[in-house]
This record gives sequence, structure tokens and C-alpha cells, in this order.
Amino acid sequence: MQPFSGLSLLRRGLSGQKGWQPQWRRAEPKPAYDAVIVGGGGHGLGASYYLAKEHGLRNIAVLEKGWIGGGNTGRNTTIIRSNYLFAESAALYDHALKLWESLSQELNYNVMFSQRGVMMLAHTVHDVQTSKRHVHANRAAGVDNEWLTAAEAKAFCPVLNIGDIRYPVLGAALQRRGGTARMSPMFRTGQKAFASAAVNHSLSTPAARFACTWRLEV
Repeated sequence: MQPFSGLSLLRRGLSGQKGWQPQWRRAEPKPAYDAVIVGGGGHGLGASYYLAKEHGLRNIAVLEKGWIGGGNTGRNTTIIRSNYLFAESAALYDHALKLWESLSQELNYNVMFSQRGVMMLAHTVHDVQTSKRHVHANRAAGVDNEWLTAAEAKAFCPVLNIGDIRYPVLGAALQRRGGTARMSPMFRTGQKAFASAAVNHSLSTPAARFACTWRLEV
């Protein structure tokens, strides 16, 4: 599998983007697999990767009826955060956030995760009360979240208008570890994570029109 680095990007750029290798090979579906995952979006690709990495499975099929990552994952907000109200949800998403923090280094592939912070504005007294409840619940569960006054929110995000507007900013809840990720690079993480990758192979049933087979790169 072709490695990625700043030097390789510079070299390909100066050569007119020539010399790139295919990021996955074409392969025929096998008669049997250790696991078959339906859906080639974020959950399906993530499940296949961790089944291989953490549990040693080497023969996994991911079935996708459309194109890889073209469903909900391709349409979502790209926000990565863990400031959820209930402790169970916060713990689950905080674990996921920690995985995102090291994913680019782990795969040697830039998933464009930027921890620029996630700030949720409060415009009414009810918003303030609800946001502070979230902050206190998160901190009690060991998840970072903090309450900012309107002035502190503007200091964090200078373009924020806290003046005399129709829906005034009364404050904000900020999770500094939160951020955004580009979903399109995330679809490609399997390219680095697996030695064999996506195959466009027509299957007999419309529900599983394309198949992808993956094997962990060791």
C-alpha cells in the first residue's frame, strides 16, 4: 500500500499528480467470510477496521449498495464531540472522541480532524439553564465542558455578534476538545488500514449491489 507523507504529496504535486497507485484492488467475493457487515459508511468501515485490529479477524466483507460513505455519513454535520447530557452517552462519545484524536497517526492518513472546539450558544433563559445542566452533568461524568459568558464566548470566537440583536447571546457551553472532521477522508481510512480494499463487484441482489472486502494490513 502506498504510504502518504508531506514529501510524497509535494513530489506528486510537482510531477502533475502522476505516479499515484490505486488505493484499493478489485477482487471477487469469496464463498465465506469471518464476518459480513452491511453498510459501507462510517459505522460499517469502523466496525470492520476494529474487528480486524482488535479481534484478529482477517477475512471480512463489507457490503454497500451505493458508493462508499455515500449515505448518512456523507450527509452528516462532521462535528466530533462528547458533551452529551447522560453519563452513558457522554462516556461512549468521549471514547470515540479519544479514538479520533490519534486516528490520523494510527493510519498515517490525514482524516482532517481539527479540535477547534464546539461551542453551543444560549439565546434564552431556558437555553442558559439547559446548557449549564449539560456542563455540570458532563463535568460530574469526567467529560470536559465549560460555561462561558457572552463576553468570554466572543473572546473565543471574535466574529460572534453579542450586540443588540434579535436573539441575543446570553452565554455558551464550550467543549474545547471537540471539533470537526472531513467525512470524505474518513471514507478513505480503510485504504491505509487494510491491505485489500474496496471492490466494485455487481451482486445478484439489488440490496447488495456492490461488495467491498477488507483485510487488516500487518
